[in-house]
Amino acid sequence: MQDYQVLTLLIIGLLAVVTLTVAVQPWQAPFHYREGQVSADGVLARVDFRIENVLATRQARAEAEASASPVFVQSNTVLDELTAAFRSDLSIIANEENLSEIPGDIMAAFQLGREIPGDVEKGTSPTTRFDQVRLAMTESSMPIGERVDLMVEEFSQLLSKARLVGILDDKAREAAANGGVTLQPQQRIELVDSLGEPISYSLVVDVTLKDQLLDTGRFGKAWTSLQNLQQIRPAVETWLTGRLKGQLSFDPITTEARRREAAERVEAQYDAFASGRVLVPPGTRIAEEHLQVLIHEHEAYEAQVSTRQRLTRIGGSALLLTMMVILFAIYIGREEKQLLQEPGQLVAFVLMCSATVFLGCICSQDPWRAEVLPLLSTVVIVAIVHNQVLAILTAFSLALLISLSTIADLSHFTVLMVLCFTVIIPLRSVSSRLTLIKLGFILAGTAFCAVWGIGLINADQLSDTWKDPALLLVAGKFAFWSLVCCYLVGGSLPFIESAFGIVTDISLLELTDVSHTLLQELARRAPGTYNHSISVATIGEAAADAIGANGLLLRVGAYFHDIGKMLKPEYFIENMVAGTPSPHTNLAPAMSALIIIGHVKDGIEMAEQHGLPRRLIDFIEQHHGTTLVEYFYREAANRADEDHRTDAEESTFRYPGRRPQTKETGVMMLSDAVESASRTLSEPTPRRIQSLVREITLKRVLDGQFDECGLTMSELRVVQESLVKSLLAVHHGRIKYPDQKTA
Repeated sequence: MQDYQVLTLLIIGLLAVVTLTVAVQPWQAPFHYREGQVSADGVLARVDFRIENVLATRQARAEAEASASPVFVQSNTVLDELTAAFRSDLSIIANEENLSEIPGDIMAAFQLGREIPGDVEKGTSPTTRFDQVRLAMTESSMPIGERVDLMVEEFSQLLSKARLVGILDDKAREAAANGGVTLQPQQRIELVDSLGEPISYSLVVDVTLKDQLLDTGRFGKAWTSLQNLQQIRPAVETWLTGRLKGQLSFDPITTEARRREAAERVEAQYDAFASGRVLVPPGTRIAEEHLQVLIHEHEAYEAQVSTRQRLTRIGGSALLLTMMVILFAIYIGREEKQLLQEPGQLVAFVLMCSATVFLGCICSQDPWRAEVLPLLSTVVIVAIVHNQVLAILTAFSLALLISLSTIADLSHFTVLMVLCFTVIIPLRSVSSRLTLIKLGFILAGTAFCAVWGIGLINADQLSDTWKDPALLLVAGKFAFWSLVCCYLVGGSLPFIESAFGIVTDISLLELTDVSHTLLQELARRAPGTYNHSISVATIGEAAADAIGANGLLLRVGAYFHDIGKMLKPEYFIENMVAGTPSPHTNLAPAMSALIIIGHVKDGIEMAEQHGLPRRLIDFIEQHHGTTLVEYFYREAANRADEDHRTDAEESTFRYPGRRPQTKETGVMMLSDAVESASRTLSEPTPRRIQSLVREITLKRVLDGQFDECGLTMSELRVVQESLVKSLLAVHHGRIKYPDQKTA
């Protein structure tokens, strides 16, 4: 590795340690318990703590709300109107001598027509209430008007008792009932004025007219001091019962506020747990009620952890993460060198892993249990974007971190790894979105069986465990999120390809359509180059498949690798018409070489303009590497002057590169060279083709063209054998039929 690559790894490694440390949140101990988990050894309380008894608190606050006094607004304006009405009615009765002349409403209000039985002992005869009222007004020598005034004055004194607290009528009771308040005789109510200012408290019985008219009530006790009204008390009480409207109106808003205030004043009720108390008995499956107790115990324990202990946790986690990052860096430096060429992708990989751990820790909590969703999604993306080996290492590392940061249980880690292997192994290639959908159902079934099977292994008694609802629920959640993962990644493939600059087999299959604009233009303007590209694609794909490389990627790359030639097709031999002079005849070798080399730059520009993926542009850029345009270099050498100096430096006749960076581009370079060279053979016998392929391969090896693509010598031998086999099939012999004589 070069120095700048080492520096890049160090910086990104530091970023990885920091982000992963934040993701695992080591300053707080992980909560290891989940609903449905079997606690083999039981759980004891580590500290004293208490838990709010929600039911008791709710009941106490409900009782406080119920005991809160309902609020009624008092208004005495109705009493002033009532006094005037009483004076008017008495005056009418005083001025009429016959009952028939009394208006019906007044008669009904006083019930003047009601008969009053006589007293046999006193010798009085039956009479009517009208006569009784008239007698009370006229029996005195006092003028009737003055008598009425005295009665009205005493009536005002009687009403003053009502002014103190008021009277509650049926309308107010009904409004209170609609507001959820059922009034009881001994219930206390709060009285306020029209501005909401408190006046006093009273019992319901003390504001009920019927009760106050009794001898024990406010009105009943006042009759003894009312000499003039005392004689017609029944009539006055009857009149009050019919005419006296309630002075109190129910205030639902203030009542509700009083209820809330009463409830808020009630402190929460707690259940105390002492240190050492058994929270979960041994062998018990953790239920929801256990989980809530364990969460509160964990929070209480964490609250008493010192800052020094938290810093120690952070340091230990950072040390572990540093070791993991170093191992990853060594692997990337040796096996994933292409990542070093693209620091942006390496940073994206680090951030994606950190986000996966963070989301996995959060999503692992009940009731979601969705830690498999971010984990499997990341593993699938790494397998698609990079390769299966890196995906396996990533899966192991992330599953380990998520497990240690959550449940810290070997069974949990085992389930995560089983699911990761299940999803990675089939992802050698993604030929269609249906592949991911099918994989989703396989993964869901595997997840259910894995969780269920681990549950059976850890169970003490199998008789009921296999159908335990909690275990089946957890298994179902893992299966559901596994299925969601594949659907999610499948739908996001276009965005993943765009974000990471990669091409999946799905996109590659779409690009194999020869109706693509660039390929159609190439076939029209440079048919020889087009046929050459098709031939290279055919032999190159077989060679790539032979060494386990991506043959489909090579085939599509071969289709587009020479598109730059369509701008000047006549300068390339495969497009020249036999018998026509070469346009290079009148050009200097350096100029001819410049035109030949320029097709790489032109091809890159055309590919970028048409939005081809970066992986395909690499084939255009790297299919010649930094090789020498030998023909024109020798032409320049043959024109050397007397000092034997060429007309240009050798570098002028070399392609700008880069050298092949992947196995696919390396195989592509060799396939392109041998396909072109094989067309120069006058007699393409097996021995000549084999010798040609070996010669070209050796020349590229000695020139260092394969130094950066990861191809080994054994793989190059396999590639040579495949190319020889393919070229022999292309240049196969034909039976020469004898000329047929005409009849």
